[in-house]
This record gives sequence, structure tokens and C-alpha cells, in this order.
Amino acid sequence: MSFIRIFKEVNFLGHMDHPNIIRLLGYCNEEHEHLLVYEYMPNKSFEHFLFTDTSKGLPWETRLLIMIGVVRGLTYLHSMKLICRGLKTGDILLDEDFNAKLGDFGLVKHGPEPGETHVTTMVMGTYGYAAPEYVTTGVLLYHEVN
Repeated sequence: MSFIRIFKEVNFLGHMDHPNIIRLLGYCNEEHEHLLVYEYMPNKSFEHFLFTDTSKGLPWETRLLIMIGVVRGLTYLHSMKLICRGLKTGDILLDEDFNAKLGDFGLVKHGPEPGETHVTTMVMGTYGYAAPEYVTTGVLLYHEVN
């Protein structure tokens, strides 16, 4: 993990306080050691349950609760005018009660400044998980939700 990505994630997570966003407990940024320490997620990630034999034992109501947690986490990020450009199932971490917590914020981008309607940026993120207009134009559209 690069120093720039660690700095960005420490700075970002240091200001987050939401039950569906993973908590950063500490970090190390010494000469050749760049580490992030998060709260422990004993049930791994949503990806693990979707793409292994364990998925057969994950009830639909648990899957629905996971998705509700994801939506709440994304709503929180969007309320802070942050755009998550790389969300994938491996970034949806699950605690002991299968509560979803979003993690991996290396590609988060601040939304438009007041009075602006979009942000132009280099296209980044996970292919297949980005808005089509962003992939084709590099423009992140922003709409106020009331």
C-alpha cells in the first residue's frame, strides 16, 4: 500500500462515525512500514459468502440486512458529498452479527463544491461497478436528494 493511499485513507476514516463504515483503530507510517489497523470483522466480506459454498447457508433475510447496511453506509457517504468509486462485494465487511461495514476508501472522491453540478476526474474504480456516464465521460454527476 502506497504512502499516498495510506495518508488518504487515514485522513478520510479519521472523520467517519457511522455504524456502517469500518472504524480505523490505528496506523503505522514509519520508514518502510505502512499499515492500517481496522476493527476486526469475523465474518470476512460479503464476497466470501456470495462466491463460495458458504453462500448456500446465508439466508435471504440476512442478505437483505447486509444490503440495507450498505445503502445506509452509502447514504452517509453521499450526505457528506463523497463519491465511492470502487465499491465491490469484497469491500463490504461483516461483523459478528453480519452487520455490513464499508471499507477500502482509497478511491473516494470529494463531490462538487457548492454551486457546481459535477466533478471531472480520471476514471477509476472497479469495472462494472461505476455509473456508465462516469466511465464514458469521466464526469461524476451529483444530484441533491431531499
